[in-house]
Amino acid sequence: MKMIVKVAAGALVAVVAGSQVIAAEAAAAAPTSTHPPKNLKKVGDHWTPWNPPEATKDSYLIQKGDTFWDLSAKWLGDPYLWPQVWDQNRYVLDSHWIYPGDPLMVPAKPNVVPPEGPPAAEQQKPAAAPEETAQAQAPAPPEPPRPPKMVERPALIQLADQHDLYCSGWIEKKHDPVLLHVAGAELEKIGQGQGDIVYLNQGRNQGVNAGNEYLVVRRDHPVIHPRTQEHMGVFMQRMGKVRVLCAQEDTAIALVTESCETVETGDELLPWKDMPGPATPSLPSVDRCMEPSGLAQGYVVDGGADQLHAVGAGTVVCSDIGQPQGIRPGSILTFYRDNGDLPRIVLGEGVVLTVDGETSAVKVLQSAREVRPGDRVEVLQQ
Repeated sequence: MKMIVKVAAGALVAVVAGSQVIAAEAAAAAPTSTHPPKNLKKVGDHWTPWNPPEATKDSYLIQKGDTFWDLSAKWLGDPYLWPQVWDQNRYVLDSHWIYPGDPLMVPAKPNVVPPEGPPAAEQQKPAAAPEETAQAQAPAPPEPPRPPKMVERPALIQLADQHDLYCSGWIEKKHDPVLLHVAGAELEKIGQGQGDIVYLNQGRNQGVNAGNEYLVVRRDHPVIHPRTQEHMGVFMQRMGKVRVLCAQEDTAIALVTESCETVETGDELLPWKDMPGPATPSLPSVDRCMEPSGLAQGYVVDGGADQLHAVGAGTVVCSDIGQPQGIRPGSILTFYRDNGDLPRIVLGEGVVLTVDGETSAVKVLQSAREVRPGDRVEVLQQ
């Protein structure tokens, strides 16, 4: 498909600096999670999910391998005082996860009793009452065990970018036209791109309000199974994104904020939903000598909006395996071609981007040979 905006594919790698288990007395006040945040963004020269303040000359920049536990031992002389470090840096919303490059304020050291004991005046205390003496002789409660360090999680490899997710398509078994659609445009040209103004056929009376965001989709072509010749449905293509600037009673004015191809009159609008990109700590190796996995198998059934007859790495295709086979976004598939009585021809591997009922959209991650509609797919990793 000819793209107006195409985001360069790349691996977004977030390296987690370290993590520590919350002490029991702090857990009730600030719940945390052992799952790493997914909303990473680039701040300066590093990646972080938080909104760190500007570093000052007194700030400490987090290094790989740091944890609040170790920094408390270094700065305060006691790792059990790590909540004091966190309390000075509350932009970190989950104490399990701190990120190299983020700045930390170093807390002041606490006042402690010197090794030789308190001053003489403090040692001259009145004799304790009998019941107080009995309490003092009671055994002290055992010291809580030191929380173990959590093993640093490996960096994740991002397998798809914004273009793969929001400029691909899916197979809809039965398409019912959406009432909300693009009704016209401010500029007199056939198609509109990023930054152009379009008009919508609904407004406040139909629930369309300023600030609403919509996915632009287009009914593209019927999908026929390449092996069985059965009608599978309609290929729906994602065309871009619009944001409503203002709404009238039965119309609205919107801005095209992203476009994969030109947005045209008649294109349908669906409520915008963010799609998380699949990621994995490692990819299984695929080669011509690998044995079948024994998991679910199916076919490549469609080559996308341009109905390509042969595709390579970076292209998104559709397969006829989906929810019934238990696959999900992020599942890894092997592409192969039947070869009669001879060993099958391994073509490459792909990752599932979306699962839509009985079908799925799959990005070709690597290919030794071209992949065609009618070639086979096999689940390699659920």
